[in-house]
Amino acid sequence: MEFDQIRFMEHLALDCRLSLHNFCEAMQRRFELPTFEFDAENETAWGLVEHKGIEYNVSRPYKRGTLHEWDDSVPEDCNFGVILMVSRECPPSQNPDWSLADLVPNISQGLANLFRCRVYHHRTRINGSSDVLRTGIFEPSTERV
Repeated sequence: MEFDQIRFMEHLALDCRLSLHNFCEAMQRRFELPTFEFDAENETAWGLVEHKGIEYNVSRPYKRGTLHEWDDSVPEDCNFGVILMVSRECPPSQNPDWSLADLVPNISQGLANLFRCRVYHHRTRINGSSDVLRTGIFEPSTERV
């Protein structure tokens, strides 16, 4: 998604032992997403897919601690970053309030249950420049999923 098409972004982080490809395949199945596309550069590899106006961008740096180094709101032990980018093309009702009440809890709790780990909602970026730090923590459910 082009940067000027993004209304806001939600930043999540977690620690998972899976490879990037296995993580994205599991996420694809869990949330009924299209197939991820993959790419990489010198410090990280990532997978991304766009579905219904939301881009799911998953990154897994090669070196542990890199996500925290890049963004100190990421807990130090997290090795996966998930950014949910909501397009300006989405209905106006899909705003940051909707995201906090619906999108973030559904995706974060789904990931926590899927990977049996904590998921941290650590940042919201609005209009590409305004950051709101978050302290959301989603624990895996004790119920069988």
